[in-house]
Amino acid sequence: MVLSAGRPDASLVEFLELRARSESITRLVSQAVVAIVLVTAGLARLPFGTAVVATLGGVCFCYAAWGLVDRIRTYSIEQSWPLTAHYLEFLGKLFVAIGVISGIGFIFAVLFIALGSPWIL
Repeated sequence: MVLSAGRPDASLVEFLELRARSESITRLVSQAVVAIVLVTAGLARLPFGTAVVATLGGVCFCYAAWGLVDRIRTYSIEQSWPLTAHYLEFLGKLFVAIGVISGIGFIFAVLFIALGSPWIL
């Protein structure tokens, strides 16, 4: 049996990488679909919490999409497709950057609502 727990002193990035790589593809796809639904519902129906719901959905979607792209990238490396693996690595980094920007936007949205500012996305 393989120990799938991370190191006790692992960083948040290492923890998220280990978690995304250990999740099933079905779970990652369902998480991406739920995140898309969350973003659409947040943009359509919640006038006061639009920014919070949209940015949180963006973070969840980028996490799931990065996990899927990483799986496909690993498969393309195993199949000796270096150009495809290179492009998928770039796409994965793009999802990480968008996820980080969405996370920062989520923090700002929560802070603006907590401070009582009428910040609207």
